[in-house]
Amino acid sequence: MRTLAGRLPYTGIIHVGGINLLWRASERSIWDSVRNAVQLAVEHGDRSLAFPLLGAGSGGFDPERATQIMLDELESIDAPLEVILVLFK
Repeated sequence: MRTLAGRLPYTGIIHVGGINLLWRASERSIWDSVRNAVQLAVEHGDRSLAFPLLGAGSGGFDPERATQIMLDELESIDAPLEVILVLFK
């Protein structure tokens, strides 16, 4: 889902779950979230997109593996976007 960004200096915010119905992340839920977010950004004419690490917080997924899944998926997508992966410690 994409919403307006309110007073934030962005054109919109794309919301993805990154988890399954049991509140756990899987390779598939991370992969789907990345692909769907990129697709929405392209459809809305966004020029850039920033991701937090998906699935590694409450989703319980291994952070290193989640990072690799996200980077692999982003590299496989041909989209006119600048993409930033934001990692919080």
